[in-house]
Amino acid sequence: RALNSMSDSANNIFYHTTQLTTNTFLTFILMKIRNLIIAAALTLAPATTFAGDRYANKSVSDSLLLELKKATDAQDSLPLMCDLFDILPRDTAFVIGMQAFHVANRAGNSSVALEMIRHLANRSVRSDSMLKELSNMTLRYSNPDNVEIMAVNREELRETRAFIKIKRNYYRARVSEAEERQALLMELVQTMAIQPPADLYDRIVLQDAICMMLAKLGAKDLLTKELDKLGTYINELPPTATALRNAYYVNAALLYSDNGEYEKSMQADRKTLEGIEQLEERYRANNRKYRNFDANRYIIYTRFLSNFPVLPPHEIEEYYNAAMEIVERDYTASETNAAYPGPQIYYNLSYKNYAKAMPLIKKAIANPYNAQHYRRLLKYEIECAEALGDNESLIKASREYNTLLENYLTERLDEKFREFQVISETSEITDKYNRLFVEKKLSEAKALRLTVIIAILAAIILLVSVIVLFTLNRKNRSLVKTLDKSNHALRIESENLENSRKELIKARDVAQKANNLKTDFIKNMSYEVSAPLKAINEYSKLIVDCADASNRKYLERFTALVELNSELLTTIVNDVLHISEIDSNSVPVNNRSTDLRSLCTMVLDGVRHRIAPSVALQFDTASPQISLFTDPQRLHQILLNLLTNAAKFTVRGSITLGYSIDEDAEKVIFTVTDTGIGIKADKKEAIFDRFVKLDKETQGAGLGLTISRMLARILGGDVYLDTTYTKGARFVLTLPKK
Repeated sequence: RALNSMSDSANNIFYHTTQLTTNTFLTFILMKIRNLIIAAALTLAPATTFAGDRYANKSVSDSLLLELKKATDAQDSLPLMCDLFDILPRDTAFVIGMQAFHVANRAGNSSVALEMIRHLANRSVRSDSMLKELSNMTLRYSNPDNVEIMAVNREELRETRAFIKIKRNYYRARVSEAEERQALLMELVQTMAIQPPADLYDRIVLQDAICMMLAKLGAKDLLTKELDKLGTYINELPPTATALRNAYYVNAALLYSDNGEYEKSMQADRKTLEGIEQLEERYRANNRKYRNFDANRYIIYTRFLSNFPVLPPHEIEEYYNAAMEIVERDYTASETNAAYPGPQIYYNLSYKNYAKAMPLIKKAIANPYNAQHYRRLLKYEIECAEALGDNESLIKASREYNTLLENYLTERLDEKFREFQVISETSEITDKYNRLFVEKKLSEAKALRLTVIIAILAAIILLVSVIVLFTLNRKNRSLVKTLDKSNHALRIESENLENSRKELIKARDVAQKANNLKTDFIKNMSYEVSAPLKAINEYSKLIVDCADASNRKYLERFTALVELNSELLTTIVNDVLHISEIDSNSVPVNNRSTDLRSLCTMVLDGVRHRIAPSVALQFDTASPQISLFTDPQRLHQILLNLLTNAAKFTVRGSITLGYSIDEDAEKVIFTVTDTGIGIKADKKEAIFDRFVKLDKETQGAGLGLTISRMLARILGGDVYLDTTYTKGARFVLTLPKK
């Protein structure tokens, strides 16, 4: 923190002061002061900064610091600071990297500035606040008023911003809880499925976030698929986007290896080695002679050797020798190897040199640094102990290995459960996306058909127009010769057009009249049929009244049948009339305060004569005593239709009418429940279509439920079938409380 503070202060003093003066000599003095402060900060760093790195040449770093003190401008300082960043240890180099960014901008070298941001982001994966700060540092290139900033490479800027976002993906996946990760994953998957980013870099960032969340959730099957998809996006990047490409291959190698996809892991590692070679060529071309990737190579060769059961002997020798050569010359690789001698372990195991491998394995197991390799090391220890006959080690390692396996299996079960949840939720999102996609395609096809039709009509009109123009042109030429004939032809054509217009008007009037006649016929049919039906009912009753007592009981049964069928016929006619009124938007609605309990009693009395003797018609007494501001006639009609429908299909049991209040939704909910034959759930919408009858043998026109739903919606509510009720059928009517 002290080093950062001193260096930032030096840079800020220099930057702000130079904005106040154009004096070249003063600028030179300020540059010297800034460089001296940075050098002093690095000189005062703890001695352990350099101690222990057997190959980091302290004399070289001291020499670079002396040259930095002598530098007079940004152009001279920048290469020295880049060399210091490459040669100094990680923590100390971070200070230099922050300053090198500002110096690169002063020197007009945006490429080095953006490269420094990527290096710093790579070293800040455990600090989201620092990653945010680095992201904000790139915003200066978007400010047109900042005269200090040169014309930046836009493609490299996009890559740098995407690189920082990927590092933030890793941080967010690492620190989030399991439930939060799953919620974030679903949000990311939905975005990718329904509205994927059009920009390639944004799409890569989003896909990388999905992979990071899947890796942390342990959804291994899905992870492989999503990693492959991310790889296809990476392959679309321009050749210059080496930072993103290398970052992908490094992460892919680790994730594929953890997932048991060893061949894919090795392919990713080989791609990483190719990327390292390209970077080294670029750094050599820029005279960055201290940039060293040996530690990265060591890790890759070690990972190669971990797959020794499937490697041929010549590759084992090649990777082992390469790894050990790096250990000899690189301090970081040497420290890593001292903590975890992976190359030696895998090499000896591949040649079954169990006596040499055993002490190395035990040493690695004893080091807490190797917790991630603990299960694999125990497995190797068991293998060596069996081969060497070391029963004590075998028993001890087997017990520990069994305990680990139990824990591992438990974790895998949890991971599989989470993976199943992810797959289930992902499938729902995919289904939703597929439905939307199909709807979109249908809409596009419909629009295309409409466009084609319009185009055809336009072509026909154009063709007709061309023909007409050609005809008119010929007629115009003939006008010079036969003006009288042309005038006569024009008059005839005019008369024909007038006759056509009159015929069209007449046809329109006829069609309108036919429509009016249809409506009038339906209304008249209702009125004309109702009177004879009423007379039939009255005369049938009169016949019963006039009959002697011995025949009256016999006649009363037939009179009841006549009345019932007359009522059914009247209901059919009324239903057709109501449909006609609703279609013509001529249904009057007269809302007023209505006592629901009284109205329900009236409805029950009106339908009671249609109930079978073995059916109990009931009112739910738990229904509250309330008044509702609605149209009582329409409400009566809806409930009567629902009860009549229940009476048709209930031969025993009960039919219950009731209502309740949903305070949260501010609705009154009516229910008509029967114990009849019931309705299948897949028919819950079809029964509301016009003239639909699930049982063709039942009476009626199939309009009752249709009219009920249409009237309910006119009143601001709805009617639907409750599919959760399975002992018969239950229809629900909802109306607004206010």
